[in-house]
Amino acid sequence: MWTLVPLGNPGSEYQDTRHNLGRLMLQRWMADRNLAPAPSRRFPSGALYPLAPGLQALVPATYMNLSGEVCAQAGAAGIYARNLVLLYDDKDLPLGTGRFRLDGSDGGHNGLRSVFACLGTQEVARLRLGIGPFQRPLVDFVLEPWTDDEWTRIEALDGPFATFLEILGATGTPGGIANLVNSARFWETPQP
Repeated sequence: MWTLVPLGNPGSEYQDTRHNLGRLMLQRWMADRNLAPAPSRRFPSGALYPLAPGLQALVPATYMNLSGEVCAQAGAAGIYARNLVLLYDDKDLPLGTGRFRLDGSDGGHNGLRSVFACLGTQEVARLRLGIGPFQRPLVDFVLEPWTDDEWTRIEALDGPFATFLEILGATGTPGGIANLVNSARFWETPQP
């Protein structure tokens, strides 16, 4: 069972901002499938939701910089780092692209920094979703709402994102996914 962790900030104020792309993509995927599951488990800092065979979502109720709290709480309940897949925005990737990694540094992303600190490891799978090219000041950029042109590019992500989740849910190990998902063709070509 893979546990998706869509990083972002709670509340309508941040719902359509660049920093919430991981959360937005999962919400769009769920809406396309008319999924509105009730939480299967609640934690002090978030909740767990069933999604599909092989997939569930651990949704933080905290702000981005405290995302790790719910991951640690879930870990204490038996949902371990090796089964998590973080979904988050990445300023260093162009909008409309993604990269899948099994480990690595936080790259300056405060949500990842929190997760790694709370779990005590950087060996956490993650799907980086591009929001670049970014502008400075970075804090303003990531908290600004999407432009009309950007919305068009986000809509084009729906197919590849759904394919990623389908592949992830069907596999027991994420190792072979990276080569497929990390090709430019995966993100540029419409998926069936």
